[in-house]
Amino acid sequence: MGNQIMSRIGFICLFLLILSGCNLGSAPEATLEPPTPETIALTCDEMVTEALAKAGTICESTGRNQACYGNNLVQAELESGTNATFNVAGDIADLFAIKSLTTSPLNLESRTWGVAILKVQANLPDTLPGQNVTFLLYGDAALENITPQMQAVVLKTGLTETTCSDAPKSALLLQSPAGTQATLTINGASITLGSTVYITSEQFKEIEIATIEGSAVVSAFNTTRIVQPGAKVGLLLGGSDGLEVAGPPSEPEPFDAQVIQNAPLPLLERQIIVPPPITESTNTTSTPVLPTRTAAPANPTCTPRADWTFTYTVQRGDTLFSIAQRVGLTLNQLQEGNCITNPNLLQAGQILRIPIQLVSTSAPPNTPVPTNTAVPTGPNLRADNVIINTGECTTIRWDVANVSQVYFEGQPTTGNSSQQVCPTIDTTYTLLVVYPDGKQAPFTIRVQVALPPETTPELQR
Repeated sequence: MGNQIMSRIGFICLFLLILSGCNLGSAPEATLEPPTPETIALTCDEMVTEALAKAGTICESTGRNQACYGNNLVQAELESGTNATFNVAGDIADLFAIKSLTTSPLNLESRTWGVAILKVQANLPDTLPGQNVTFLLYGDAALENITPQMQAVVLKTGLTETTCSDAPKSALLLQSPAGTQATLTINGASITLGSTVYITSEQFKEIEIATIEGSAVVSAFNTTRIVQPGAKVGLLLGGSDGLEVAGPPSEPEPFDAQVIQNAPLPLLERQIIVPPPITESTNTTSTPVLPTRTAAPANPTCTPRADWTFTYTVQRGDTLFSIAQRVGLTLNQLQEGNCITNPNLLQAGQILRIPIQLVSTSAPPNTPVPTNTAVPTGPNLRADNVIINTGECTTIRWDVANVSQVYFEGQPTTGNSSQQVCPTIDTTYTLLVVYPDGKQAPFTIRVQVALPPETTPELQR
């Protein structure tokens, strides 16, 4: 009996002891683990800021012809046999080891936003080892055929939805060193930049190239455009993969300043200020009204030159040849540009399209000429010899005045200059003139290369 009582007392004490241990009121306060970055909910702006700060720090040592994994996620296709690694943020690999890079769109839930930074030599000389073209690829974007020269690179930027409505639009930023020019080929278009440009490329739609500072020269399908700050041009994309340039660059038009403001500009080598968009009036081509009567018959299958935005009203005594000389064209160029089949049937009152402003010669003798407006002249494009033999060279010359810019074969030049050329086959050269009102007009000249005469064996005696 005594043993049973002692057992019950022991059981009751044990039960009370357990209850006292489970009394939360008397227990010490629980210690919470400190929050980790992965558990903190970020806003879109906060995540972008964090990613930019991270990429700017870990990619600071990226050298010439190298790529840096700036922020998750970036997928790299490497050349076979290479021992390079490009798997986590901070990895740096030589461009020789990389075939392609794909960055991921911004996603707040997974805390991912692909950012890759490339330092590319392109065609910059070896004498400038510390200067490179910066490629900044980010968001839903891919870059293929990566090489140190970037002469056949293919860009694709997608439209994948992000969890941030105000996330930076997926794109590629390019920046050349100050005071230098680099020429690249992207999706088949030649781009010469002495500037910072913003590029998007949507499959089976178009590639758009916008200039933020400096200027860019975009050429494709025998058409060249100068893209000034605040402007953009577009080129249609096609081909089997929908990423091959399928047409010439469009006329420059205003870019979307807000979209470019959202781009990760702080990661560029040189900090810049986004300019305002160009005005529509600067680059809008007005189509002149052609006369109802056409003395010089027009070719019904021909389209007049839309890029010749000035007009001239034919005066009594004018000839098509004399007008062509005054605007720096050949007779054939002016004739073809206006779809004229018979240049001898020109009549007074007829309206012609011409590439530069021309003052009528029929103005009264005492008509004052405005002194505050300098009329563009030229270009008087010519060659010392338009037919040369194989292995020979010739010099192409031009004289242009009162214009904004002049480019020969995509390279900036002066209004009165020349260039020696040594073609091996028949070649057409282009002089692009940018007028003060922003209009652009190409002038061409063709140099023919004569085939070497066939050698005839000596007649045997």
